[in-house]
Formats: sequence, C-alpha cells, structure tokens
Amino acid sequence: MFGRLNSILIKGLITLLPLTVTVYLITWMAGSLEGSFGSVITAFLPEGYYIPGLGILMALTTIFFVGLIVEHYLTQRAVEGLERQLKRLPVVRAIYSPLRDLTDLLSRAQSSSQGGGSQRVVFVRFAPGIELMGLVMRDRFDDLPGQPIEPGKVAVFVPFSYGFGGTTYIVDASAVRETQLTADRALQLAITGWVKANKTPNQ
Repeated sequence: MFGRLNSILIKGLITLLPLTVTVYLITWMAGSLEGSFGSVITAFLPEGYYIPGLGILMALTTIFFVGLIVEHYLTQRAVEGLERQLKRLPVVRAIYSPLRDLTDLLSRAQSSSQGGGSQRVVFVRFAPGIELMGLVMRDRFDDLPGQPIEPGKVAVFVPFSYGFGGTTYIVDASAVRETQLTADRALQLAITGWVKANKTPNQ
C-alpha cells in the first residue's frame, strides 16, 4: 500500500514539476517586465490612469521596434560598434559577453529549427566507441591574433546535461560526424540527458 502511494506521489510530482516551474518562470518574467516598464509609464501618466498590463504591452512594443531598428543595415552596424565598446569595459564585458554569446546560441538554435539557419549538429569522437553531441561554433580561426589554432580544427560546444553551460572543445575536423538534427532538438536531448526519446521521427 505504501509503495503504491509513493508511486502515485512521484508520478504526480513528475507531472506537475515542469508545469509549475514553467508557469513560475513565465509569471516572474511577466512581473519583471510589468514592474520595470510600468514604473516608466506611471511616471508620465496622471495618478489613477494606469491599467495593469500596460507595462507588458510597452515591453513587447519596445522589443518589436528594437528588432525593426536592428534589421536596418546602418543601425545594425551602430549596434555592433556599441557591442564592441561594451566588450572592452573590464566589468561589463565579464557579464555582457557571456550573455550575448548565449543569446546568439539560442538564436541560432531557433533559426535552425525553422530551416533558416546553418547551425551544425555533430557527434565528436573522443575515444573508440565514445561520442559526444555538440554544436559546431566555428571552423575558422583566422580572426585571432597569432593564429593560435592550427588549420583543420573546429570548435564544438558540448552542452551539459541537467544544467546550464557546457564545454567547448577544439578538435580535428575529421573527428566530427554530421547529423540531421536541428540545433534546438540537440540542446533538448543534451540538457535532458537523452532521457526521453521521440515518439515519432518528426517530433
């Protein structure tokens, strides 16, 4: 009887935990946007005119218009120049650079899943019979001073399972095996430790 009760509780926990965490994160993000942008709106509106939700609406509008601006070639060049300056600041670059690289990675994964990107998912051979799945981040290093990486190498990012982060390996191009997986699917498999297989080939 106790074993049956324990099994039911575990199944309930497994079902509710991902949903609860997802709802919590979405609620927290919405609350943060509402608080940050709502305080800007209340500074200009007369007292009593503020409607809950205007902060989120303003945040979405701002994000949309920033996306439109960045799409323009000249503005994009200006943003890239600003980013280069931020990456030179001692304290700011330690925070900004990793976050920017992470958003780039997620953007590549999303673009790849929609058929609009070229993010390569590969298996890296580390030993006979042992491979790790990763994303090819670059296969050229001629932009680095002094050419510290010899030709024929690729940088492969291998995500950690059950956590955020990963390790980037510089390996021989011949040590990687191409796959047909999209980048977002590869990240899902890596983060969950491959615990859940597809029900159908297209999922």
